[in-house]
Amino acid sequence: MKRVILAMTASLLATILIPVFMLLRHGKYELPAEKDEKTVTVYIKDEDRVLKMRESQYLKEVVAAEMPADFEFEALKAQAVAARSYMVSRQNAYKVSGAPAEHKGADMCTDPTHCKAWISEEKRRESWGADADKNWDKISKAVEETKDEVITYNGEVISAVFHSTSSGKTENSKDVWGGERPYLVSVESEGDKLSPKYKSEKEISLDEFKKIAKDNIEGVDFSKGIIGDIARSDAGGIITVEIGGVAVKGTVFRKIYDLRSTNVNITADGKKVVFDVTGFGHGVGMSQYGANYLAAQGRNYIEILKAYYTGVEIEKR
Repeated sequence: MKRVILAMTASLLATILIPVFMLLRHGKYELPAEKDEKTVTVYIKDEDRVLKMRESQYLKEVVAAEMPADFEFEALKAQAVAARSYMVSRQNAYKVSGAPAEHKGADMCTDPTHCKAWISEEKRRESWGADADKNWDKISKAVEETKDEVITYNGEVISAVFHSTSSGKTENSKDVWGGERPYLVSVESEGDKLSPKYKSEKEISLDEFKKIAKDNIEGVDFSKGIIGDIARSDAGGIITVEIGGVAVKGTVFRKIYDLRSTNVNITADGKKVVFDVTGFGHGVGMSQYGANYLAAQGRNYIEILKAYYTGVEIEKR
């Protein structure tokens, strides 16, 4: 009788503790991965720890963080494939160069300025409220229906970067980061004007403008003028801008003045500087709001991806 009671007690404890362990480990309970299911190690920056999780779980949490759940389903599928392709391209690169120190030995990290955004179950439930389960099911389906699909160019998995909203035309990678990649060239992006993030404006005092420049740009001399020559890309983003006689990269200019994109018109008078900004993000690769617009027009996820990444194919890993 004692053996029966002990066996029942052990079974009950296992039933309780295994789901709790899985919840603590992954933020959402799922059955253990199948033997052939791919995994990924992720450095959770906010918690300063590395977790090993299913690729599918990680990708669902990336898509949940990167794209609104109420977007069109085909746009979410496009986002899932882009996120998976970016992950695989990074993994392939790190096999050669080694993972960066910021990853603490992991394949990926949750710092959106270094890898891609990521959200835990706790935070997404807080954000989504009553729609949490419905939204998660929708995103899960988008990831599962595109299982193992990646974007390739000449047989190589691409670095499928993406951004929120373009200016109506995406940027060439060479104009933003200096590296020319044939699949990351400027293309028309319909529907971005409908994005709530398409236009923004920021105003600061001239004194603050100068202080920021002096704190971040070596050699500025405002006796040579406030804002000088501006070189722009075909899409309108700033490649370089002269500030106090010093040529500054558009990406640096955007960062130090905390602007939504490099596509900026700048006006200055004796008291203030006004930034009129178009778009949100670096502007390279897939526009998320553009993808949602194309999906609403009836385009499927493969057509959306091929519209933004030039000369690519969608293949199974």
